[in-house]
Amino acid sequence: MNLNRLRPEIRNVIRWLPRIPWASPGLLPLSRLVYNIGARTQLGQGIKTSREYTDGLEMLVYAPKEKRAKGAILWIFGGGHLAGKPAHLNAIASKAVHEIGVEVIVPKYRLAPKHPFPADIDDCFKAWNWLTANAEKRGIHLDKLAIAGNSAGAGIAAALAQRILDHGGIQPQAQCLFYPMMDDRVAADRSLDKINHFIWNNKANYFAWDTYLGAYKPGSDNLPEYAAAARRENLAGLAAAWIGQCELDLFANEYSIYARRLEEAGVACEVCRVEGVPHAFELLIPKSKVAIEFEASAMAFLKNALD
Repeated sequence: MNLNRLRPEIRNVIRWLPRIPWASPGLLPLSRLVYNIGARTQLGQGIKTSREYTDGLEMLVYAPKEKRAKGAILWIFGGGHLAGKPAHLNAIASKAVHEIGVEVIVPKYRLAPKHPFPADIDDCFKAWNWLTANAEKRGIHLDKLAIAGNSAGAGIAAALAQRILDHGGIQPQAQCLFYPMMDDRVAADRSLDKINHFIWNNKANYFAWDTYLGAYKPGSDNLPEYAAAARRENLAGLAAAWIGQCELDLFANEYSIYARRLEEAGVACEVCRVEGVPHAFELLIPKSKVAIEFEASAMAFLKNALD
């Protein structure tokens, strides 16, 4: 991809950013290590963290030190289903706690290839059930719950919203999806390999989906339900959505289509599209005006949904 397509404030960052060799299976431990180091973010002031456990699942909980939260967001970290950890969300979780006055619960879900689908969504569904079962005890109102995620975590969040809808019971008021990885059929289009997108290209995407889906191949006709959120035919009844979109992202088309389909199904969907930026750009230039405005759009949506 041509560097000149990037916004000036991010161009030099991308120019010198090393490529993580995701598409090389033998280098997965190295790729995971490099990603986990690079994805670190700072915990905000005035935030306390704790850990909760349910049926073998660990969850990292962010909460305000000074007052009790009345709402909660189940937030799912990214990493292509292959890497990542709850603490990577330190910065955005801190922002949500401060600005919305909620708790943020981040499940430490299992990762591929050791744990392919449906391990991660099973873990996140378990976390949702723990949250709703313990909400009253924690002073959290059941009509002030949301689901959020970044990248692969946003894809899981979208699929989780679908699973919760089908299961019935307590529903989220909103789903907040930062550049979701949600359609395996994009990975199956190998013509996209030639474009070599910034940050996350289709060679990495194919390896990630192929690894995550286990016995299934990207683009297969018989993919299990909830394995790829964009595959769902009926989107009616889902929670209102915010989708953060990056113009130069490999996923740009897949989540743009999903946003349109949500609206066609009668689901309110707010889109925040940023031109001239790649996947996860706000993590690379967090203090830039465009990154601050991007996250502010998500915070405003969540605050409005949970207020």
